[in-house]
Amino acid sequence: MKRAFTLLACCAACLSAPSIVLADTSYNLGVVSLYKSNGLDQDNPKGKQVRPALQGGVDTSFDNGFYLGNWNSTGRFGDAKLEIDLYGGHRGAITEQLSYDIGLISFIYPSSGGGWNGNEAYASLSWGPVTVKYARGVSGVIEKFGRLSLAYTQPLGEAWKLQAGLGMRNKTAGDFGDYSLGVTRDLGEGLSVGATFSGATRKEQLGGAGDNRLVLSLVKGF
Repeated sequence: MKRAFTLLACCAACLSAPSIVLADTSYNLGVVSLYKSNGLDQDNPKGKQVRPALQGGVDTSFDNGFYLGNWNSTGRFGDAKLEIDLYGGHRGAITEQLSYDIGLISFIYPSSGGGWNGNEAYASLSWGPVTVKYARGVSGVIEKFGRLSLAYTQPLGEAWKLQAGLGMRNKTAGDFGDYSLGVTRDLGEGLSVGATFSGATRKEQLGGAGDNRLVLSLVKGF
């Protein structure tokens, strides 16, 4: 947790520099049929395939490339029923086509006794529709957990978007892969719907959490 606060403090120091820094803040609120992330069910893995979760957050981006954000989701996480993510970092362009994003995220689960909490550092490079990302736990329950991922996003006309992803974890994190394929539809006025098929390899060792699922979503951005 100390490292998370250190990064956020650095971001705040940069934002308090004498130069004028403009900020853009956006919000999002949505519901999903199941909270599934990186191929894994984040809710009770032995429950039903449809377990709706309410999700939402806020993001603030500054014109110097720094950003801060918060994202939350309901669910079942041991004794906790809420996940709170706090993150901050810096993104920018290396060339006209190549960009980067580096940062730190803190996962907090109130009422879990701290046993679920952890901090993760991440770095990514994007070239057009392709993004390569590496994330590694730096403290808490996910310390030394690493995941390398490849994501592809492609617009399909003016309203549709195709999204695909592959991921691989190191031995500390379980030594298995994950995959996803989905589409989203922009309905206008910040409203979108989506459907994503997702799962993980070595399902037998994951106790049902890596089973293939079709997750439906409805999100409003404003």
